[in-house]
Amino acid sequence: MRRKSQIFCIRGAGLAALFFFVLQPISFAGLAVSPLQQTVEVKPGKKANFTITLTNNKRNAQTRPCPVRVNILDFTVSDTGQLSFGPENKNSRTAVDWITLDANSFVLEPGESRQVKGTVTAPINADGDYWAAAMVELGKSEKGEKGVQVKLRTASGIFIHVARRNYTERGNITDLNITMPVFDTNGSPAENNLPMSALVKLKEKQSLQVAAKLQNDGLTAISARGKAYVYNDNWRRIAAIPLHSSRRQVLPGDSRWFTGTMPEPLPAGEYKLRTFFASDTKFKRKNTKDIEFTINPDLSDVWAKNFSTESISKLTFEPQSIELKLNPGRITSATMQVTNQGLDTVTANCRIENDGTDKDWLELRTTDFALAPNDRYATSCVVRVPSDAKPGKYNWNILVEMERAGLSSEGQNNTEQYKIPVSIVIDENTSLKIKR
Repeated sequence: MRRKSQIFCIRGAGLAALFFFVLQPISFAGLAVSPLQQTVEVKPGKKANFTITLTNNKRNAQTRPCPVRVNILDFTVSDTGQLSFGPENKNSRTAVDWITLDANSFVLEPGESRQVKGTVTAPINADGDYWAAAMVELGKSEKGEKGVQVKLRTASGIFIHVARRNYTERGNITDLNITMPVFDTNGSPAENNLPMSALVKLKEKQSLQVAAKLQNDGLTAISARGKAYVYNDNWRRIAAIPLHSSRRQVLPGDSRWFTGTMPEPLPAGEYKLRTFFASDTKFKRKNTKDIEFTINPDLSDVWAKNFSTESISKLTFEPQSIELKLNPGRITSATMQVTNQGLDTVTANCRIENDGTDKDWLELRTTDFALAPNDRYATSCVVRVPSDAKPGKYNWNILVEMERAGLSSEGQNNTEQYKIPVSIVIDENTSLKIKR
């Protein structure tokens, strides 16, 4: 799943817009929708309420009134994380018939915001997690490629948790595959002459790749984190490979492929690979699956000859530091984009580190994520300045610890730390500056 705030032109009911784990409002043609996903807690046989905020952002004098329609739709998720919407995607845990909205069609004037209020009525026999999507559609069509008429749409995910008891996760790894590095026996093309996209594909082809499918057989969603460990024939751990998925949330009854890539070569020998998944849930089961594989001397030699340390991942950040000038009582957020510049899979864990201040004004909306090779992810930091904050400059760091795939020394993971400075200046005159 990509975690960026986007809206898509959808050609027909079966195509997908992304909304899982999106943490910033999105906008298109002035229309902003927030939140893009939310969880509603409700008791069996009871009602619960939620809201979706729609805003016609006034960007300039040409901003026009925005006709909007909101419909509750079914959706399904494929094992690769792709979403499909519409009545043909009705599933056994649909919540479409449970949800009513106070308004389905209206016009937003420039600069106007409106809260659409929804009510969830859970059946008395409901148990676990259910879902539906509020599809927000602009009330006009625009001409797309080749003259095809397309509608501008985005979806806000509504996940409903009906709690009757403590739920134990019931994940099961149903499939596990290893793809060996492949090298052209006729000689690799001159890398200097290849475009970047072709070079990346070539290098990925020359890497060890792991693919594991996690099946959710329980009643509640699993927010899974996956990793694979490589052991020699004496069960000594020699490498670790973080696993990535476009959507790590696996809904009840669904399955999801998680993949990992390691360009660093293995010596010739017999190996065992153990894959496992974990989550934050208190009541969880340990999900593991093993597979054996062999690296022959010829493959080991050609792999080592073609490997370059330039393939090893490093993270880059945009912006590299954040500076905010704010008034007391201000609540705002700053977005940071993290890019994996490498060919191995990585995971990142983030936390706020106080830099000489004891103020807890900052909160990360995402504290961990995984990145595929040459992948990027946008996360945001929420800032809440107390109303009694004194003038001055306050400093923090966003500490990011990256773990990459690769050989490990004495069972230790390959980790590297990064610091992104954050400073807040409390002043009478406010402006937002992001230092690049």
